[in-house]
Amino acid sequence: MANSSFETRLDKLNKLLKAEKVGSVYINKESFYLRAYLPSKVNPDWTKLKQQWVATGLKADRDNLAKVEKLARKLSYEKVNETFIWANWLASDEELKPENKSQKLSDIYKRFEKAYFKNKQRTGATENGWKAIAQYLAPRNERTKPNSIKLEHHKLLTADYIISVVEKFPAESKGKTDMMKYCLRLAKFAEIPEIPRLEKYSEKMSKYQPKKREKLDLDYATQVVEELRSDKRFGWAIAALLTYGCRISEVWSLFPEEGGIADCVTINKSKKASEVRSTIALPPQNVEKFDLYNIERNYEYKTPEQYDGERAKAEGYAMAKWLRDYMKDKKLKFQLYDLRHLWGVQSAKTNLSTANAARAMGHSVVLHEQTYHETMSKEDTKEIVRRKLLEELS
Repeated sequence: MANSSFETRLDKLNKLLKAEKVGSVYINKESFYLRAYLPSKVNPDWTKLKQQWVATGLKADRDNLAKVEKLARKLSYEKVNETFIWANWLASDEELKPENKSQKLSDIYKRFEKAYFKNKQRTGATENGWKAIAQYLAPRNERTKPNSIKLEHHKLLTADYIISVVEKFPAESKGKTDMMKYCLRLAKFAEIPEIPRLEKYSEKMSKYQPKKREKLDLDYATQVVEELRSDKRFGWAIAALLTYGCRISEVWSLFPEEGGIADCVTINKSKKASEVRSTIALPPQNVEKFDLYNIERNYEYKTPEQYDGERAKAEGYAMAKWLRDYMKDKKLKFQLYDLRHLWGVQSAKTNLSTANAARAMGHSVVLHEQTYHETMSKEDTKEIVRRKLLEELS
């Protein structure tokens, strides 16, 4: 009868964990085990995962059900945040005891920040990653932004409170989508009740859809860049963005070479390592036209290790404001990122292969096809086919 009671409680626990997308608890040789897609024990790499058994060090009995539940949640959290380390996996009995942690927002936020940086080096990339989260979860600055939609850190973190804050944002806005995403992440970290309710609310919520970009005319963009090229601080940079199609943060690492290529450091937003890639000038004549062999820089970096996220972001913001100021009286306006987008569209109209164009831009072939090939009109496609047929005939 006792055994039946244990199996019933284990089954109930697994149903709960499955509903919360945490995982399941297994029994092997009279011990509790967990399973998860994790990196290798020998050469950990979060881009290469395989399903593995994870020992808990707990005997499979009724007395250890609460402890194995806590370990299952710990594993789920560390897997999602990519902080799992095999050597540090098994917590001590003291750590597995039920905790009486404060559910006050200010206390949860401090623990969340500490957990975010655990096992991470504080670099420009990790600091920027935290700032992206903190802009939603940090407390409101009552002095400078009293009306901003922010969390009130003196309150308790509950499902009702999270939903009430999210509802203040305009429907289908980016702010509403992001606030829900980060609040749900915070709620799971704090293990508050009603996680399934928050997940259902998030799933039913209308998500933000970016507006389709207006098609930027190449001749107009080139004319604007020609007018701005003489600026000592940003003239070369805007010309390089148009010519090579790199990201704004990467332009400070771009060094043109003979043959229409340039070295550039790929700054990944994902956890993939940054690397040096080759970009391609489109058209190659732009290198001479904009005198891109003759560049005077306020800031530069040649390797991923030299990248200063704060400095690159500050320079990027300053350049964006510089362009906005120039554009304020213009009938047709565009942003810095539109130049990268324009390069991608132009690459689809040339003989450059999709794979080479995607590699030059520092993203995947799938993303390149979705973003740039789908922007081409029927007239664009007909023109490409006509031009290629003429080339084959000649």
